[in-house]
Amino acid sequence: MKSREIKGFFSICILIAMFASVVQASAVLDSAGKVKIMGDFRLRAEYDERTKVDGVEQSRNRLRYRARLGLHYQVNARWSAKIRMATNITSINSPHVTFGDDPDTGFDQAWLNYQNGNMNIGAGKQPLNYWNSSEMVWDKDFNPDAISYAYQRGAFKLNAAHVVLQENSWRGSDNKIEMLQGVYAENEFVAAVGYFNVNDGSAAENIITLSGQYKSTGWRTVIEVSVSDAAVENLAYALQFRKKLNAQMAVRVYYYVVEAQSIPGDGRYGQDDFPDQNGAGLSNFEGWRIQYDQKIDNDVAMDIRLYSMSAIDDSFAALAGPDSAFFSDQDRIRLQMNINLKF
Repeated sequence: MKSREIKGFFSICILIAMFASVVQASAVLDSAGKVKIMGDFRLRAEYDERTKVDGVEQSRNRLRYRARLGLHYQVNARWSAKIRMATNITSINSPHVTFGDDPDTGFDQAWLNYQNGNMNIGAGKQPLNYWNSSEMVWDKDFNPDAISYAYQRGAFKLNAAHVVLQENSWRGSDNKIEMLQGVYAENEFVAAVGYFNVNDGSAAENIITLSGQYKSTGWRTVIEVSVSDAAVENLAYALQFRKKLNAQMAVRVYYYVVEAQSIPGDGRYGQDDFPDQNGAGLSNFEGWRIQYDQKIDNDVAMDIRLYSMSAIDDSFAALAGPDSAFFSDQDRIRLQMNINLKF
């Protein structure tokens, strides 16, 4: 790693750790208990080092932040609504803002929810009701415009959603996603089977996902698999192991293999925790994520992450351009330190 940039990264980390000792969180409720205010703030130090396809090596360090503030209104036992504002609203995958950039704040959630017994229906800009752990298939920061349905019966849950990506009423069919998932969760086990039908011009139109989790006292392990109907590069999987060291400390290890056309949108709607050069999710890469978690105070936590990745298929890397999810560098290393506050 470049010595000047890495020294700057550690200097930034020290300042963030000092800042964490003075931040506070609070929540305000109305007297009837119907209104809840919630939010979170993240301060991030980040160092990247990459080797481009032409062999040129580059590095950088930067400070970033994320801020989200929401309001939840519980009308009665059946009806509720939620709105939330967030930074960097034009990015579907990441609400993080680099110091010096426009925060571009707007609504990232605005939805109505109806709950009746075991049935739940949501409509509006909302989190996708899809069970996943690694965000390989779907980034949890992406809150699509959707109508969702969920039904719980004992240990089994059915999730379904109709997602509108772009309304094309005057020009033909909408760009959309149909999602269906069955989840079985009991005691230590979770098993899930999902299906996506994607109409957005990507090669992966029909995707099957399989997930499994085993959780025991202080640790868990997860496997997630995605297979699409694309002709080539149509398999993805993520392996995960998490372990609590004590009440304040924990570690995580993830291993990803995500071929270029293996997940919805060819990767545009997936996680961007690994370095993402085009701001549009990520595919065509394999790599490791190693993370250390530390609780600092009530509702304040720190994590340190190392990402190491490389491209899978050079022919898809060569196709990458603006808004492409294909990883196009030869390899990258990323170091992060996050201070996370929530209420």
